Amino acid sequence: MAEPHSHSLKDQTPWYWDPFDLFKDADEEASHAFFAAALKHDYARRDYIFMANDAGQRIFFLESGVVKIFDLSSSGGETIFWYCFPHDVFGAGGISGSLLQSVHAQAVEPSTVYVLSRGDFEDILKRFPQLAINVVRLMGARLRLACDSMVALAEQRTELRLARVLLRLAHNYGMRVEGHVALRMRVSNQELAGMIGSSRQTVNSLLHEFESNGWVRLEGRTLSIVSIGDLQEMLNSDSTESSR
Repeated sequence: MAEPHSHSLKDQTPWYWDPFDLFKDADEEASHAFFAAALKHDYARRDYIFMANDAGQRIFFLESGVVKIFDLSSSGGETIFWYCFPHDVFGAGGISGSLLQSVHAQAVEPSTVYVLSRGDFEDILKRFPQLAINVVRLMGARLRLACDSMVALAEQRTELRLARVLLRLAHNYGMRVEGHVALRMRVSNQELAGMIGSSRQTVNSLLHEFESNGWVRLEGRTLSIVSIGDLQEMLNSDSTESSR
């Protein structure tokens, strides 16, 4: 079994993996104005917050919980684009000015969401430019994630795509416990498969291989990352080989 490396989560983390905070560096008045214009909604696990082709005139702010952003194929296959975490903004249709949403948003766990109209949101961005700057950064980060996924599907082996997703989940929703990083959300093998463009059976096989190597720990549906360094080194080794 490989000796686990103890690299920090921050060692080689892309900037666009960092959790988003709409109000970062903004005046307190900006958050007051935002919440004064928004309506608060609570969603149970598996509740849809919106679906593809719903009207796109609203913007959503996640106060607590986790929300999955995904698409469904005509055969029912699920492609997960990303997870939203507290202080994140979602509803790209509303942000971009589209008439309709193009994806689904579903609560992964009980979640509290603030909703406001596109018009109110745009007025607030005009009043508080720092929020507009933060939204530009958010859209840039989402674009980079989408580009990464396209490149990975075209160029990377499945085990590398899985390693990258595990590292990103650990960075965004990991909790350090007794030398390993436990994910503070339960993510199924099917959901992992939906994030990397693979099958549940393949993900199940790879996770058990990773566990045998001492890189992850599986306890029921709870997944922990034991060796951040080994997963990162596997990605780095592939990048080195590809550049030769």
